[in-house]
Amino acid sequence: MRISAPKFGHGLLRNWRLEPDILYLNHGGYGAPALTVSHAAEAWRQRTEANPTRFFEEALGPEIRRNADLLAEFLNGKGDDLVFVDNVTAGINAVLRSLVMIPGDEIVATSHLYQSSRRTLEFVCERAGARLVLADIPYPVRSEGEIIAGIMGALSPRTRLVMLDHVTANTALHLPVKTLALRCGERGIPVLVDGTHGPGNVGVDLAELGSAGVRWYVGSGHHWLGAAFGCAFLWVHPDRQGLVRPTAISTRFGEGFTEAFDWPGAKDFGAWLSMSEALRLQESYGEARIRNYTHGLAAKAAELLQKRWGTPLGAQPPMFSAMASVALPTDVPATERAAGGIRQQLRDGHRIEVTITPFAGRLWVRLSAYLYNELEDYERLADAVMAVTGKAPLAASV
Repeated sequence: MRISAPKFGHGLLRNWRLEPDILYLNHGGYGAPALTVSHAAEAWRQRTEANPTRFFEEALGPEIRRNADLLAEFLNGKGDDLVFVDNVTAGINAVLRSLVMIPGDEIVATSHLYQSSRRTLEFVCERAGARLVLADIPYPVRSEGEIIAGIMGALSPRTRLVMLDHVTANTALHLPVKTLALRCGERGIPVLVDGTHGPGNVGVDLAELGSAGVRWYVGSGHHWLGAAFGCAFLWVHPDRQGLVRPTAISTRFGEGFTEAFDWPGAKDFGAWLSMSEALRLQESYGEARIRNYTHGLAAKAAELLQKRWGTPLGAQPPMFSAMASVALPTDVPATERAAGGIRQQLRDGHRIEVTITPFAGRLWVRLSAYLYNELEDYERLADAVMAVTGKAPLAASV
């Protein structure tokens, strides 16, 4: 007997531990594991604690490789090219701090770069006497052509690496990474992709990206794939694996690429090993079905907010994913303090959790759409923002 896939929307909230009195519109912030994933991670912790010696010395290695193989298959890659790390920041540090650069070299990223990545790039460049070049990408963005022109215009004969976000964290832009990797490859420049918002949100084909010129892809397991917190991965093209070192050099360093990363030392591996359950859920819900629902809901929500507030979108729907950005209806200076104040008022006064970011001289709401959200959630957000900013509510038009 065939079991029908569950209906998306508020009925699924029972499968998460989210606070029942909070309207959660920030799945893109950190993700949120479903209950079965949390239970799977906890089961691995209990198994570890029952006999740590046997688990670490006999069971752990094969289980890490089994989960890596499953994830690689999901992303059309090979398990031998993929290792787990605790978060995207750790994976990016492993890549960047393994680079060999000389004074005068340049790394190119975009002006939409996430803050922790910027700090890492600045640290690496300062240590090597290299230069970080931020390609200016206008915002709002009118077309992919603007993105491509901005990045290609920032390259020089000194460029040693281009770092791209698959989807920018603060501004929710889905970048054309394959096209950019091909263009950079024509000039002999390798590409590192920050895939925090890639897997589970937009299609990720590691074989295709590798052929295009991506040499490193760091993805989150706990954002859109739904693994437990503390699960991310690093994929490295075979021609670069001998050059990448883990941030923690441990017992098996020097034995091979996967061996060096699979054993960082004794720790709680429950999050890494929860990946198989997260992938089982992805399969049960249907990857294409998830994407159709979340992308469609984000586009409808962005259109709703744009019409209610009379403010611009950060980009048009083809460059959306399950996240989108809409300018707030306020003239408040675009500062971190102002953004934090509005966010706090929405949380405390209206019981809504959503990200507010200052960018390009304006404040923006970066909304997320996930399986437990419905369009009426964003109606409530529209009214709450108008109340907080002192704007009179307009009639909804969707």
